[in-house]
Amino acid sequence: MSTGNRGLLFRIALILTALLLSACGASTTPAPPAATQPPAAPAATATPAGPSGTLVVGLAAESEAMDPYFVYQNAGQSIMRSLFDNLLDRDFTGNIIPSLAESWSLVDEKTLEFKLRKGVKFHNGEDFDANSVKFSIERMLNPDLKAGGRNQYASIDTVNIVDPFTVRIVLKKTDATVIQALSGLQMLPPNYLKQVGDVGFGKAPVGTGPFKFVEWVKDDHATVEANPNYWVGSFKGKPLVKTVIFRPIPEASTRIAELKTGRVHLIQDLPTDQVKDVEAAGFKAAALDTGSHFDIWLVADAGGPLADKRVRQALNYGVNVEGIVAALLQGRGQRIASPFAAGVMGYDSTLKPYPYDLNKAKSLLAEAGLASGFDIMLDACTCDRLDLTQAVVGELAKMGVKATIRSFEISIFNDNWIKHTTSGLIAARLGGSGDPSTLLNFWVKTKGLLTRYSNTDADKLIDQGAGTLDVNKRIETYKQLGKVLNDDPPAIYLWSSIYLYGVSPKLDGWKPHTSNQIIVANVTVK
Repeated sequence: MSTGNRGLLFRIALILTALLLSACGASTTPAPPAATQPPAAPAATATPAGPSGTLVVGLAAESEAMDPYFVYQNAGQSIMRSLFDNLLDRDFTGNIIPSLAESWSLVDEKTLEFKLRKGVKFHNGEDFDANSVKFSIERMLNPDLKAGGRNQYASIDTVNIVDPFTVRIVLKKTDATVIQALSGLQMLPPNYLKQVGDVGFGKAPVGTGPFKFVEWVKDDHATVEANPNYWVGSFKGKPLVKTVIFRPIPEASTRIAELKTGRVHLIQDLPTDQVKDVEAAGFKAAALDTGSHFDIWLVADAGGPLADKRVRQALNYGVNVEGIVAALLQGRGQRIASPFAAGVMGYDSTLKPYPYDLNKAKSLLAEAGLASGFDIMLDACTCDRLDLTQAVVGELAKMGVKATIRSFEISIFNDNWIKHTTSGLIAARLGGSGDPSTLLNFWVKTKGLLTRYSNTDADKLIDQGAGTLDVNKRIETYKQLGKVLNDDPPAIYLWSSIYLYGVSPKLDGWKPHTSNQIIVANVTVK
């Protein structure tokens, strides 16, 4: 597995907190840091008089919605990135940068001030301003909306408009993770949304992004067209193609076939065992190492065998992860010992993964009164490789755990998870870049959006990590948390691996983003 970007990911985590730490020293109320600077505009290049041509992207899954506050996975977020911009964002190297906010500063430990970019308009002509920021954040926080990402912003108390282009966000408590959260929050047009309502907005979304919404035919395609008035200075670049068509193609073999025949120009999620074949056919395989990892999450909060820590430990001992990585990933994977993959804040190289020990696994099951094993269902997404999940199921069978796979397309898979109606085992890949707060608040903390696990020691450490602006204390806290989650695992920890894309030679200017989401601006098709 490539290690080139692991240092990058560590720097992301440092940046997230360092932005809040500037000038902190020993005083309890730090002085405001110097305002951050907007990114330089992309270098001028020779381009056509206007956007032209059509780019077709093969996504690994369908988007759950066209309202960005209800989109949770990379395929759907790739469409959202074309339509919307965030207050802050992460550039291609993973650094938190200004976006619709030109700069931000720390007024005190609980107050953040944002200076907004002037002259930006939504696709319907509505102005972006401080009211847009206040409306967008308060909409996300509205409990009646039931947006899945709401808990990431729970520390926000009020959003105060200082002037039309200055906003102050006041927190209920010190929260070192709020910058990371705001770098993923899309800004919305208040007047338009009030006019059409939530349902109408989901049918015809309006943002400030490089492309404008045209149509969405669920399970077939989503089409966007160039926004000729896109603001200058975005790290995304300008829209250079006239039309982009996003096609959900869950089956990997079909995505590859569509790439080879020229019906799509770029595909997500190229299987590692197909890289040589794709390259031999004259296409490129683009790789991105973001610490993404694959796990089998365990429903430990509903009673039954998985409520017993010994059983969850046994499942970790009983899976020959190295064998699966060698056989099905051509060695492109690294064992993980906790939810923190290498390069992410909280990763501890001294914490060793569970060794493969079938006898130990069987012994723990016997201690738990399950010497004969047990039967269980396992939920999988059609957007992931079924053979990897099947390989894990085969390993579980060796210790007497008979798992039966249920496969769902992504929207149903996620909906079941959110509603806590999943099977006892849940196979899922998670992105690894950015502050670990999203991972912890969604999958680990008691009553998180997707959490099926509870550990009071883990909860305390999660709160402790978010509640300090001292980056070194955060690192040490998350290392302690890693040990707790290794001993009392909420998942079968499998491997982290690189993310792969298939790219047509007709495509020029495209590069992968650290979020694993596809950005289609600044790209041309020959």
